[in-house]
Amino acid sequence: MQSPEQLAFKEAIDFFKQKIKLPTSGWRDIWQQQHSLAFVVAGAQTDALLTDFYNTLLSAKEQGTNYSAFKNDFDAIVSKHKWSYNGTPGWRSKVIYDTNMQAAYSAGRWQQQWALRGEMPYLQYVHTSREHPRLEHKNWNGKILPITSPWWDTHYAPNGWGCKCRIDPLTRSQAEHEWTSAGKTGPDPEPEVVWEDRIVGKTTSPKTVRTPVGIDPGFAYNPGKAYLEPHTVPPLTGYDRVLNKRQVPLAQGVERPSVIPPTKLPASAILPPSKHPIERVNDYLGLFGASTEKAAVFIDVTETPIVISKALFIQGNDKSTDQFKWLDDPKKANRLDNINLLAMTLIEPDEVWWLWVRDFTESGKQDGGWRLRRRYLKSFEIDGQKKYGMAVFEWGANGWTGATTFTPDDEKETRESYFDKQRMGRLVYQRNK
Repeated sequence: MQSPEQLAFKEAIDFFKQKIKLPTSGWRDIWQQQHSLAFVVAGAQTDALLTDFYNTLLSAKEQGTNYSAFKNDFDAIVSKHKWSYNGTPGWRSKVIYDTNMQAAYSAGRWQQQWALRGEMPYLQYVHTSREHPRLEHKNWNGKILPITSPWWDTHYAPNGWGCKCRIDPLTRSQAEHEWTSAGKTGPDPEPEVVWEDRIVGKTTSPKTVRTPVGIDPGFAYNPGKAYLEPHTVPPLTGYDRVLNKRQVPLAQGVERPSVIPPTKLPASAILPPSKHPIERVNDYLGLFGASTEKAAVFIDVTETPIVISKALFIQGNDKSTDQFKWLDDPKKANRLDNINLLAMTLIEPDEVWWLWVRDFTESGKQDGGWRLRRRYLKSFEIDGQKKYGMAVFEWGANGWTGATTFTPDDEKETRESYFDKQRMGRLVYQRNK
């Protein structure tokens, strides 16, 4: 009898086929979501070795063959290439087989579940019985949450080495039956994700990583979501030579389309100067059902939920303060005369771009962690003068949250050239001309 991960179905096979084969020196060379785009075997550093492993695993996925068959192929490949690897033979081959088969199965199931989210809007965590179960996984058994819950971004199975948990889709009536049978009145409350520091590579080059409690390091991601949203995956840095050799476009590569003609507005679209900038901010936030005291969720033109709050107008990275931008730079209060343009930029943008940027470190260099940004851009023409609106959101634990919104000032460079420089990354939306 086949185990679930052996099942051969189109979505799982397509997931595996699109992977880029990358040589690596260790299992940490690429991390979490990057595994949805790249095929690696830790320590396999030649194209021939990688290709043989890839082909035998692809065959196993297409034909639904079991581990015993793969183990024979593994031994033959190791002998052929005289590959020296870490770990015992049976353990290493089992890890490679289980990890790849389970990830492909999981990614394929998420694609199916996401496509049917209208009819089956809930997911249920199912812990499979094991001799030595992980207690956290056992505690998650039966948990029912909407498919849109951010909890599935980190807790979609598998959640560790050898994890056999699964995620089942439910119709609303099925979900109601489940939670009524458990004495509940609705889906489970949104779980709090508790993070902890873990050390990986203890015997070679130790490194501290953060992972949710109960999840093995490297597994806190949703393979299928990363596959469907490749622009959310951190770029594969350090692999330019390999990617170019394989004629695979780099993650950031894109040919920019022509600029959308500006939206023409009357002069009244620009508001007269105000002595009370906070009132302008509340007017803006009120359009989205938010205020300076509470945030609201807005569904944008791409049907993506984004959080609208005062954070768009707060200075610096700590958005929980009341340090509005004009308190540091009074000239920025003048931008609020364009508050109508800023609202239109978010509601009816010309373009939406996604871009990975790196944080600045204490050394002043932009070589820190990766941060995913979402840019909304719109151009206007008012009495023959061009103006430009921008809004920037960042991806984090709470989804897309506001970073800033403004109309560029005319200082070192023209507004037009500054606006054009923001049109980079991956274009995810452009309105009809």
